[in-house]
Amino acid sequence: MIIWIIDGNNLIHSDPRLRQTMIESGLESARRLLDHELSRVRAADEQFHVVYDGGSSTRKQGSVQTSIAQHGHTADDRILSLARQKSGQGHVRVVTDDRSDIGARLGGIDLDWITCTEFRQSVMKAGSGRSQAGGNSESDKPPPPRSKDQIDHWLKEFGVTEEEE
Repeated sequence: MIIWIIDGNNLIHSDPRLRQTMIESGLESARRLLDHELSRVRAADEQFHVVYDGGSSTRKQGSVQTSIAQHGHTADDRILSLARQKSGQGHVRVVTDDRSDIGARLGGIDLDWITCTEFRQSVMKAGSGRSQAGGNSESDKPPPPRSKDQIDHWLKEFGVTEEEE
């Protein structure tokens, strides 16, 4: 079992498509798109846990576990806590561009580091060729709209007006 612990904010800011979605439609849209992409590329022997700064909630979106660092704590704090918690349950891999900040505080946990760029190239871009979890692949579905303009276009295309919403 490979357990991926991902710094969500780092990954969104390092990926041009996710960053553009955030600019056009907001952070929550970029988070949903990231969840969708990770669900699409996840292999059966993988877990994805994405950590974000700010707030206090945890949600499970399909095969992706998401947590938001509690008030007064950072995503780095939550990543460290998860790494300690998951140590021994599988092969832990931390995805972050903040390696120096987190690495100095780990103290003996056996895990692998991977930058956001390396993760995007080796997992997200290669994901379509990897074995999918379960029998139902979502790869046949188009990705969700990336911007308000795209949403407005498809609402107009299907004849949905603001009064009908």
